[in-house]
Amino acid sequence: MTISARGPAPASAVRAAGYVHAAAWILGLAVGWGATPDIGDTDAGITAAYADRPVQAVAQALSVHGVAAVALLVVGSGLAGRGRRTGSTAAGAAGWAARAAGALAGGQLVLELIAVSGADAASPGRTGALFEVVQRTDGAKMLTLAVLAAATCAASRDRHGTLLRRWEVVIGWFLAATITASGVGYLLLHTALTPAAFISLPLLLIWIAALGAALGSRSGRSPDLTGC
Repeated sequence: MTISARGPAPASAVRAAGYVHAAAWILGLAVGWGATPDIGDTDAGITAAYADRPVQAVAQALSVHGVAAVALLVVGSGLAGRGRRTGSTAAGAAGWAARAAGALAGGQLVLELIAVSGADAASPGRTGALFEVVQRTDGAKMLTLAVLAAATCAASRDRHGTLLRRWEVVIGWFLAATITASGVGYLLLHTALTPAAFISLPLLLIWIAALGAALGSRSGRSPDLTGC
């Protein structure tokens, strides 16, 4: 499916993309569990992890930085379309934030594939440096996702209806706060903050799925809903 930069993705595609994003992350984490390096590992440890389990590392990267990235681009297209229809600057900004996050994830995929394919115990510094760039890019992506969550929640209610239910807005604001913390941690490679991702990631998967479903509804939610 081709995503046009000039028009929003079909409603059914946006709805599916929210679920695909969550599924891709869950599958990627399951495939790569215990097989990929962590922040704080030495260059030698990072290289050994990639060299010993390249198939798992590549499969995880393709899932969480490939498939999930495409899903974010589709959701971003849906948000941008809503922004154009409603004239909402916040919705438009949210759409571009989703697209930027998808693009950053695509960059992570390329860098990680290079790191895995070139993992060599004789030159661990190169692999370690690439891994560091991937993690810092992840931090930038998280901060972009924080903008996505905050802008979407701000644009949720307008004269055209309510995009998100009240509980979805609450999750969105919690997501914006927690993923900002984890984003700063990854951007600065600060191990005291990176564990915040254990909170922000589940929130992200739930919220993006809910957002995709909301955007995929043909006419949006009525402003008369109770929000429960």
